[in-house]
Amino acid sequence: MRTLTKVEEFKTEADGALFTKQQAIAVTLRLLQAELSDPSNSEKDKAILEEAMRRINFTYLDATATETDTMLDTLGVARFTPAKIVEAIDFVVFESR
Repeated sequence: MRTLTKVEEFKTEADGALFTKQQAIAVTLRLLQAELSDPSNSEKDKAILEEAMRRINFTYLDATATETDTMLDTLGVARFTPAKIVEAIDFVVFESR
């Protein structure tokens, strides 16, 4: 699998940003879609990215399920960093296959 250029660009552009859980999952899906749309993808790359898009969910971003976690999510508190989003993408694309 090649380097994920849109994800790398996101790390730079979004440095210092915070996202709500809903925003984080939306950003994650958009980044995966942008990577999938890259014309330099091989068929194998496309298959890996399509599978990653099917499997990505909140647990890759946040595995906690405490009352406080739920409260923060309900209130829409922005607490997910670009690094956490990139970590989730890297895991689902490169490590969990």
